[in-house]
Amino acid sequence: MSAETNPARPKVTSKGLDWRAIWKAALRPFILWAAVVIVVSFVRRQPGMICATPVAWLLACWVGILCVALSRSVEKAARLTEAGLAGGIFGLLQGLLFAALAPFMGSIKPDERQKAVLLSVAMIVIGAIVSALVSMAVGAGHDRRQMAR
Repeated sequence: MSAETNPARPKVTSKGLDWRAIWKAALRPFILWAAVVIVVSFVRRQPGMICATPVAWLLACWVGILCVALSRSVEKAARLTEAGLAGGIFGLLQGLLFAALAPFMGSIKPDERQKAVLLSVAMIVIGAIVSALVSMAVGAGHDRRQMAR
């Protein structure tokens, strides 16, 4: 149910974005992913789990749906912008988690340090972009289905 049809959720009438929905939508899946990665990496002693981060970018689908569902914004463009921002934040957080945990996968030779840093930067940047696009696309589909009801 959108803000237009749900009387329990007040509308955001200004041109501003619903930052509450953005942060909630980005943090819920990230906390789940971070918990899984930390448990598998440290409790189960499988530090390579962090390498599944590109697969976890699909969690951005959940981010998009959640953001559109939580949003109090009236305009569709605002809801899609919020979904994109939530996805970008989610991808950024995943990339930072990758960069933080990658050194635990094993020792990095001095001549490979530059490649390791480049890989971490690529995961952060590409993750933010891909997650933002996926979140926005899935959020648009969810928004379209909500409006059709």
